[in-house]
Amino acid sequence: MTSGGAHVSDNAAFRYGRTFDLFDANHNGVIEADDLAALASGVVLAGKIPAESVKSQALHAAYQRFWDVVTHYADIDSDGGVTREEFIDALAGGMSAGPLFTESIADAVAAEFAVIDTDDDGRIDLAELQTFLENVGLDPEEARQAAADMDTDGDGTISREEYQRAWLNYYFEIDPETKTFLGGLH
Repeated sequence: MTSGGAHVSDNAAFRYGRTFDLFDANHNGVIEADDLAALASGVVLAGKIPAESVKSQALHAAYQRFWDVVTHYADIDSDGGVTREEFIDALAGGMSAGPLFTESIADAVAAEFAVIDTDDDGRIDLAELQTFLENVGLDPEEARQAAADMDTDGDGTISREEYQRAWLNYYFEIDPETKTFLGGLH
């Protein structure tokens, strides 16, 4: 499949489109800074932490850094918004290969994990993660499958490393033929 000239596998196109849909919090067909702020607020609410907490502030800052990177690579017309086509083209065209993107994803994932890990023990149980994923917009079956897919060692909990690895695999399509959480080959 091609989008704007960049080749992208069907699996990657599905995942990038699914990611766009999750990021477009107000469902207006364009990702904007307000969408990322709303997502961060939703994660904070789902994590049941105070909005003024250090974890909340760190998450909002990490999502803002991620937004800055996305607009740098994807906002071709500099209008302050990223369309589905711009987003998919940027990911397929190498945005995810750059160190800025990699660092911004790692920061956002670490901040998000800290919000979900309410007792700060470095682990999230599957039921807690499933509830969290439902609260941020996944349907119950998708949330259950996503949580189960992240538990690569089968111990019933998600470590910080498993959570980060799942997101990095998702964005960087390390194995394009593997079904990944949040969809993929189906």
